[in-house]
Amino acid sequence: MSAEHREPPRPKTSAEQFGFTERERLFDKVSHERFLEFLDDPKTKVHRIEESTNSYGEYLFVTVSRPGTKKRILITFYGLGYHEYREKWIAEDWYWYESVQSALISQPTIPRGEAKRLIEERYREVKAYAQQDTQTRQGQLFEMLADLTDEDGAWAEMQDMPGWLLDDEDDEGLR
Repeated sequence: MSAEHREPPRPKTSAEQFGFTERERLFDKVSHERFLEFLDDPKTKVHRIEESTNSYGEYLFVTVSRPGTKKRILITFYGLGYHEYREKWIAEDWYWYESVQSALISQPTIPRGEAKRLIEERYREVKAYAQQDTQTRQGQLFEMLADLTDEDGAWAEMQDMPGWLLDDEDDEGLR
């Protein structure tokens, strides 16, 4: 094929520039170990760490940035918390989304050592909770649907189900 017939390479997305793998981009999720690798990278700056909530539960939110092609790319990770619909503590996964809070880039950053200390403290706390089984059949069903669809789609499906499917009494064999 001649050079004049080749399509120009498509520009990398922010997620690709940040360093996410194809799988991490597909599922908007990284392992705890991979999250720590991002933190250890000298190019990563930590801008904010806070416990907060979203529509799924209460988590630790960590906003970081890394250099991109034209400007720094802000990503917010959330993990180390309790997922209400899954009825499960999340200790080994971090979900992520591209953040648009560009004002954070000009503010002082959190030193890497301090950030890692805060995250490790929360990790130990949540890891202890995660070892306890808190899921009901409804939580297990939601998790299965969420893994097959997306979280919002799973919630809509759960709301449409007949109540007897979610009744924990009399159906021990379905657990």
